[in-house]
Amino acid sequence: MDMSCIAVSVIERGQKKLLLILKFLAMALMWYIAPVAAGYIAEQLLKEKRKRNLHRYLMGNMILFALFFLIAQIAIFYKLTLSVLTRIWMIVVALVLLIAIVMMIRNRKKIRLLPDTSEMKNIILAVIAILVLSAFSVVCVPADTDDYTVQSVLTMYTTDTLYVYSPTSGRTQMLSVEKELLDEMAGSPVDAYYAVCVEICRINPAKFIHLVIPFFVFPIYFCIYAAWADCLFQKDTKKKYLFMTVIWLLYITPLFMDKAFYYGIFQHGWNGQTLFFLGVLPWTVLQLLGEEKETRCFNEFGQIFMILTYAAVALSGQLMYRKGFFIVTFVWVSVVIMAGIMRWKNDSSI
Repeated sequence: MDMSCIAVSVIERGQKKLLLILKFLAMALMWYIAPVAAGYIAEQLLKEKRKRNLHRYLMGNMILFALFFLIAQIAIFYKLTLSVLTRIWMIVVALVLLIAIVMMIRNRKKIRLLPDTSEMKNIILAVIAILVLSAFSVVCVPADTDDYTVQSVLTMYTTDTLYVYSPTSGRTQMLSVEKELLDEMAGSPVDAYYAVCVEICRINPAKFIHLVIPFFVFPIYFCIYAAWADCLFQKDTKKKYLFMTVIWLLYITPLFMDKAFYYGIFQHGWNGQTLFFLGVLPWTVLQLLGEEKETRCFNEFGQIFMILTYAAVALSGQLMYRKGFFIVTFVWVSVVIMAGIMRWKNDSSI
């Protein structure tokens, strides 16, 4: 009898460990692999070649965020449940992975599977840095009680709804102020993205937001500033490392202040405003500069890849922040107008 109980206990532990591994693999596919696959698909379809997987990963993230925003808005409009949105999103991610695999098989002769020694060294250093930053965010930084992401995700997860109940009171009968706040949140449904993740892996929302999400969002931040370092300093490795060090030291500084003037990247890097202002917006500006550290010429903005880039970053911005689409569009149009003026000045015609 005792042996049978021990055997059952061992089997249950094994099942729990296996389930935990499967949950991690599902999130890794969604946050790490799918963005690279989406970026690869965009490059192949538009014949736009990038030099590094870093650009594929970032562009793929913007494409997936934009797709999720569109799907989430349709789901919210038709009052679909969270579980339905989750199934739709899982199908989308599966299709992205399948299409990327088919394209890679077709182009297998052109694909270099293993990176060279210097590239592998950079990848290892980047992974170590990301793990340290993520762990620092989880272990050393207390969660901010003014952030309502957890309440919003928990409400959607427990009620299987999308922005129907107030995240603060849990009621459908709300004051006008609460209703206005809920409408604003539905207009930028980044919390729904996290709720979908929670629905997939069945993890406590508070643990997922505070303990798991940092390991998925910090690679995005890190890669964006690594791309900036590449643009500014190109082959000067020492200056790149110095630039990255200064950036992260600046982001640590608010931790020692009584009150920060913006959402901190370590306190709540998952927050939509943080993701927009410290992630999407810097990436947008980098796309406007191109690879020459100067504003792109006027003709480039009419290329299909640049139009797709604008749509992806604008919709991603709206997913993160209620004014994200407007801000990205304003910056983009301003640069296009400036490029047009420069061309008119040089060529006397647009």
